[in-house]
Amino acid sequence: MVHTIVTLLPLAVCAFWSVAIALSLWEKGNHAARRPLLLWAVTATLLYAGHFVFFNRMTSYIPLTDTIYVVCNLLVYPLYLYYITMLTTGKVSTTQRWLTVVPPSVVGIVVATIYIIMCEDDSQRFINTYLYNGTMEGLPPLGKVQAVAHQTAKALFAIGLVAVLCVGIRRIRRYNTLIDSIYADNDDKRLYGITTILLLMVLTGVLSFVVNAIGRFVFLSSEIPFALLACFFSTLLYMLCYRGFVQRFAFEDIEREECEDTVGETPQADYPHLLQTIDDERLYLQPGLTLAGLAQQLGTNRTMLSKLVNEETGMPFAEFINRKRIAYVVMLESQNPGIRKEDLAQQAGYTSMRSFYRNYNLYR
Repeated sequence: MVHTIVTLLPLAVCAFWSVAIALSLWEKGNHAARRPLLLWAVTATLLYAGHFVFFNRMTSYIPLTDTIYVVCNLLVYPLYLYYITMLTTGKVSTTQRWLTVVPPSVVGIVVATIYIIMCEDDSQRFINTYLYNGTMEGLPPLGKVQAVAHQTAKALFAIGLVAVLCVGIRRIRRYNTLIDSIYADNDDKRLYGITTILLLMVLTGVLSFVVNAIGRFVFLSSEIPFALLACFFSTLLYMLCYRGFVQRFAFEDIEREECEDTVGETPQADYPHLLQTIDDERLYLQPGLTLAGLAQQLGTNRTMLSKLVNEETGMPFAEFINRKRIAYVVMLESQNPGIRKEDLAQQAGYTSMRSFYRNYNLYR
């Protein structure tokens, strides 16, 4: 009974979030890349369904579930990168689409075809000899070909893992840099938790690769290590799905919110005047301040204002504004000892206490 619950846990987590994300998609539409997130969650559900069948020795279903498992194992990390890409750039290149779909499809077709061609006795020999004992000795010819196909899938899995780590983290950092250059209040827009979760996901992928390389059959007789791994995987899967579920902002929102520049360029000689106006009129205290909004007030465009802030201060827009806000907060504190933090945050233009405390700790 305990073994069944442990093997069911990752599957249950993925199934729960698949339903939750699907309902959110139905109610609110494809906001913050919900559709690719749902596709990833469903793929993970199918992947762990294959685990469930394997670890509960439902051998009659394995020709079907093993094929699905091989495909989903090759899909799950590229699909998460697909989700990250949609979240941070709003579009996926044709090359990435092909690299996401083609390798799993080809390997899946090969594995399925071999299972279909093999007679039932040969299939069971492959399952018992290779999948449950990790050896190719005594396998029929088609069984050996099937084993090579599985080993090829493991190698492709490792390659996909490296690509997700390198490309995913780079895109997240680029997106966060863009957010910092546009919004002063950016706590609800940046992807704070996803980089850490992505690293944890890659760690899980490494563990998965090691488990696959050693052989899942090793854990059939190791209940405690298997239970610990199952709980770890389930926790990470929950974190991944939850973080995506609560994400409310994506690259597409930047394109929608930012209006087109209608004001011409400002001569470079007027740069000091623009910065002085920001200080004199304390424009940095406006709640929800954006680069485009500030540029419009100053009679310039956001491209020139961004260039000005970066060149003259060496800071992104968000840091530039928040340093000024916190300097104003420090002045208020010195003039009004005992003033409440909530009042300070409101007067400094913060709409979130989380954002206030984060910047207060960074820049005071």
